[in-house]
Amino acid sequence: MLRPGSIIDVVRSHAERQPDETAYSFLAVDASGLHISRQLSYGELDANAAGIAAVLRNSHEPGDRVLLACPPGPDFVVSFLGALYADVVPVPAPLPSGNKGQQARVHGIMTSAGVSTVLTDERNFDEVRDRLAGSVPEVSCLSAGRAGAGNGRAWRPPAVDPDRLAFLQYTSGSTSDPRGVMVSHANLVENLGLIQRSYGVPDGARVGGWLPPYHDMGLMGTLLLPLFIGGQGFLMAPSAFLRRPAMWLEMIDKHDVAFSPAPNFAYDLCVRRVSAERAATLDLSRWRWAVNGAEPVQNATVRNFVQHFASAGLRPEAVCPSYGMAETTLFVSGSPGRTAAVVSRVDAERFERHRFTPAGQGEEARLVVSSGPVSDGFDLRIVDPDSLRELADGEIGEIWLRGPSVARGYWRQEEETERSFRARTASGAGPFLRTGDLGVRHEGELYVTGRIKEVLILNGRNIYPQDIEREAREQHPACADGVGAAFTVTVDGGSESVVLVQEIRWSDPDEGALRDLARGVMAGLSASIGVPVGNVVFVRPGAVLRSTSGKVQRVAMRRLFEDAALTPVTEELDAGVRRTFRAHREDAAQSGGPAAFSPPLAQSTAQTNA
Repeated sequence: MLRPGSIIDVVRSHAERQPDETAYSFLAVDASGLHISRQLSYGELDANAAGIAAVLRNSHEPGDRVLLACPPGPDFVVSFLGALYADVVPVPAPLPSGNKGQQARVHGIMTSAGVSTVLTDERNFDEVRDRLAGSVPEVSCLSAGRAGAGNGRAWRPPAVDPDRLAFLQYTSGSTSDPRGVMVSHANLVENLGLIQRSYGVPDGARVGGWLPPYHDMGLMGTLLLPLFIGGQGFLMAPSAFLRRPAMWLEMIDKHDVAFSPAPNFAYDLCVRRVSAERAATLDLSRWRWAVNGAEPVQNATVRNFVQHFASAGLRPEAVCPSYGMAETTLFVSGSPGRTAAVVSRVDAERFERHRFTPAGQGEEARLVVSSGPVSDGFDLRIVDPDSLRELADGEIGEIWLRGPSVARGYWRQEEETERSFRARTASGAGPFLRTGDLGVRHEGELYVTGRIKEVLILNGRNIYPQDIEREAREQHPACADGVGAAFTVTVDGGSESVVLVQEIRWSDPDEGALRDLARGVMAGLSASIGVPVGNVVFVRPGAVLRSTSGKVQRVAMRRLFEDAALTPVTEELDAGVRRTFRAHREDAAQSGGPAAFSPPLAQSTAQTNA
């Protein structure tokens, strides 16, 4: 195994030893199915990256930031490496598009990072240049293909300080605005090594996936890991997976992919959208690490995925729940793939009071999935987020971490860096990264239970929003394929009330039936969760905001609900919530003023099925 100082050392070593070996195969999906559209050898990758570096070095100083606005594919790969080769700082970002939210995100990243140049692909060059000219006119735009062609001979490798900033990874913003995580060269190499050691991935293994490369799991887990181990990466576009989830599994089968990560929702989607007949035609017996991360892993998801694809030869131990975040470069812990995922049966009532206690016979139980053994790459503590007191095993608290994979902080956010990356316990131990995640250690395993900012505290109980959302999907087929966001709002008088915003597929023109469904979901949730759920808002598919990794943006959805900025298909609200958040809109409507838009059912149905 290599002991490099930077990823540059890794790529150049592979290019010298195996220049003709394929580094990446880029896959496309069309009417005929899945096929390789382009490949890059290690020699080509090194030469193209050197060409981009030579161009960048002519016009940039070391440490300048360069935005990578390329679609998933070869231009993104060579742009990322080319920036590192040039000793400038790559800033991965989505491709600017007509989507206002995505445009705002890209503009925010550019402004935050202070980028001077944007690298994109030839196909999107004119559109990206024109979009950016209207918002950030002083930024120049370069075509990665043109920049990388034939310029490499003028490049000389930089002397890389391992502690120097390698790239900025902007967080997905599931509970706050995106922030630029400062990842050093040492962080990058250490975390890739930790992934390989923790899972036992051999040198030369095949890695594949569809996650966007501007997301931390996509960048580290599918793009850079195969480079680090000298293997081959198989990459397909996220849109191809979302349209036809079976193509991800076909890629794993057809190309002998051993390691492929995805968020929890992707495994659910495969169960729903890949028929049993189609599953039986696949061979997933060689998939050794089906890594499930980026959001809380659900026991039902693991169980259903293993059962649904057993006919394809999927082994139970191949499904590997894991935990990580951009602030730790990526990986923190993961089930190593040698045994089936560890699931603990814990006392449900005590769990809601932040105690992780095995359930006895006849007691109401909660099944909680482990995210794997506590890694030797981190000093991990469970800490009370209010008193900062360290907690014992079996007590649920905030996960605090320190170790060589922990990033340097947030770009140009010293106050937030101090609060999040330099925390100390009540006894003075530290500094630690405060993750904002709740979890517990039990018998050497780490269990992640949720986000502090998203937990619903009702009558002394800690209710996790993902439990409400999962129950809603199981209430009615119309909700099964939709995403939900559960949160609480404070009504006049100070009490808390639960709201569920749920995507729905609905074609019944009877508005009464739709309202009956909403009331039925409320009643079912109240019974199954054990707390009153008196507010359901049905919205069309795609209306629930999600981060780049698919995490539900519950905090943002709460703001939209409170501001009456959602466009509901229908909403059923209790009197307190309606009085607090809708009364002024209804008064305005009665007086002839502007009111919240509530589309007629026929229009809502058309939008829902679009």
